[in-house]
Amino acid sequence: MSKTLLLMILIAFLIVINFLFIFNSDDSGDSPLSNAAGLNKNVFSASQAYVFPLAESNYMPLLNSGFARPIINAKSAVLYDLRAERALYENNTKQKLPVASLTKILSAVIALENLDLADIVIIPQEALRVDEEKQTLYLDERLTVENLLKLMLIESSNDSAKALALYAGEKGIDFTAKMNEKAFALGMVDSFFLDTAGLNDEAYSTVEDLVKLVKYALKYELIWDILAKKNVIIKSEDGRIEHQVKNTNHLFGVLPDIFGGKTGYTDGALGCMILVVDIPGENDKIISVVLGSSDRFGDTAKLINWAKAAWRWE
Repeated sequence: MSKTLLLMILIAFLIVINFLFIFNSDDSGDSPLSNAAGLNKNVFSASQAYVFPLAESNYMPLLNSGFARPIINAKSAVLYDLRAERALYENNTKQKLPVASLTKILSAVIALENLDLADIVIIPQEALRVDEEKQTLYLDERLTVENLLKLMLIESSNDSAKALALYAGEKGIDFTAKMNEKAFALGMVDSFFLDTAGLNDEAYSTVEDLVKLVKYALKYELIWDILAKKNVIIKSEDGRIEHQVKNTNHLFGVLPDIFGGKTGYTDGALGCMILVVDIPGENDKIISVVLGSSDRFGDTAKLINWAKAAWRWE
């Protein structure tokens, strides 16, 4: 064998040895090749590689397109499946509109997060007949924060909403500012609130934003326990004044599986409604929101009935 051939074999052998050394260097990643490529052999190590988990079967209601979409007169509406986290029906979901007393769900959240339910509120003159139409409280009446929440949510008492805001103010809490801070924190970027009762039609929100509010408010069982009541009797702390409170939600007894809901109306907002219904056997709920309707109950019933007929939960 010639010296030239032996030399070539030796060079080839050295090249192989060097190559193996580079790709088997220790975990410090200091080999010239790994440094040059910006890589470490651990990237390719089977023990270190990221393995995507097997995807779970998606929970997704299936639409039977044989059912025509409901025709409603609301300016804006949405049906939202809570578990699937998707809309089943949408119409002008980003349109900014006044929401009237739907505002009170946010007011209830702020009250629960900033006030003590057992606190006694003495009703001042400023909290009487705040809508200039209906008086639901009495001067110097003493009510707990919890009972004011019941009056505000069940019969949509504007006086109670005002009383809560005034009481919070006595504690140095700007109630309306808290409402807007919470809305922003919840990603309700198309919403702005001006009062606790929703009387000011310059305030606005969207059905899309209100779904975000409802999803958050569902963490407070008390809100929905209250909203699910058809009638309650509330007494002042001294027992001298008794309030016969009737729910403004006329869909009780009309639709099954109602979890809770809130109505709203002003001349500017027209009829507004939030309704949450259970899907029996599915550990799921549908959130319905309609704004700017001349028939809020009819529109809501159409949407819920259509959803239960046209969608199949699996």
